[in-house]
Order: sequence, then C-alpha cells, then structure tokens
Amino acid sequence: MSDSSIHDPREMHAEISALIGGIAKAFDLDESETISALETGEITMTFESDTNGNPYALATFHQKSARLYAGTVKQEPGDEH
Repeated sequence: MSDSSIHDPREMHAEISALIGGIAKAFDLDESETISALETGEITMTFESDTNGNPYALATFHQKSARLYAGTVKQEPGDEH
C-alpha cells in the first residue's frame, strides 16, 4: 500500500464533521438531530456530479434536497426553507 492511499484519521474526521455540518445547515437541524436522521435513514445521500463535472453529495430529507459541494451548500430549486 502506498503512502498516498493511507488516509490520516484526523483528516477523515474533519471531512465527516464538515459533511454532517453541511447537512445540518441545509436542513436547519442540530448535529445530534442530523446524526439520528442519518442513522434512521430519514436523510438519504447520493454522490453525483453537476453539469460542469464538479462532485457533490445530494442529501434529501422530508422531500427537500440540497447539494453539498466542498465548502458550500446549495438548496435544490423549490426547496428553500
């Protein structure tokens, strides 16, 4: 296994925390509500790319969707709170 394939656990923790924070922000939830909704399947996620090839996570919760790009969250059209 090469050094480039080994991930620093602290980096992974930071990325997961950022993802959970983005989901919480998108759906106006606190961290514990977000984690619970992820665990129960109330929040679903798929990983996709936009028309420009930029990767994002598409999170859906109670018929609302948000695109979570690295460093930003975009509400899907018609899903504004």
